[in-house]
Amino acid sequence: MTTSTVREPKRDEARTIALEDIALLRVAVREWEHRPALRRGRRNITLRPQIVDTMLGTGVRIGECLALRTSDLDLDATAPTLTVTGTVVRANGRLIRQPKPRSDSSRRTITLPDFVVTAINEALDLGLDGGPDDLLFPSTKGTPRSPGRVRDQLREAQAGISTKVTPHDFRRTVATLVANSTTVANATALLGHAGEATTVRHYVKRTHIAPDLRVIIDMLVAQASTDTRAEGKAQ
Repeated sequence: MTTSTVREPKRDEARTIALEDIALLRVAVREWEHRPALRRGRRNITLRPQIVDTMLGTGVRIGECLALRTSDLDLDATAPTLTVTGTVVRANGRLIRQPKPRSDSSRRTITLPDFVVTAINEALDLGLDGGPDDLLFPSTKGTPRSPGRVRDQLREAQAGISTKVTPHDFRRTVATLVANSTTVANATALLGHAGEATTVRHYVKRTHIAPDLRVIIDMLVAQASTDTRAEGKAQ
């Protein structure tokens, strides 16, 4: 009887955004937002720069970002935060804010970097009608924005530069930075995953560089030398 080894399919490397591409993208979306109107009348406000910075600085899913309400924010705290309490879904042919996130673990409070606080304040200062949910990033009609439309506009904003970034790339980039700078557990908590396996398998890009363990490995030889000298004296 022969046996065969079942090989796990090779997983794709998690795609992250290079630092220079982050800088290019942030400039591009602001230039796109302030482009001249194509038709007479009021320019359509897309909030693209503010949405991009919020996703980039928190790792939230696009649906979670578009479902944020002003009541989910605590910008006056010593450490400003937002709390993920819902997501945008399509029901009966229209977009609605679902008053719960994707899963129980997806409900989380995230401490905000300064550039995200700035972006959120920019959105609030526009004074847009947030609709019955008092959305942070509403459409011009006070309804939830379409995640699909946000993706389309992000592609349009990148037409003149070399990047091809998607909203999910923000999550992978943030997860990789946090995991490599601190711990996988921190990245898992930030992204709202139920366990570390999902974070590691799909969101953290491997560095392919072993950690600096010189001190620990030096101890191996030092201990061996000490033991050898001790044995020689005993003889």
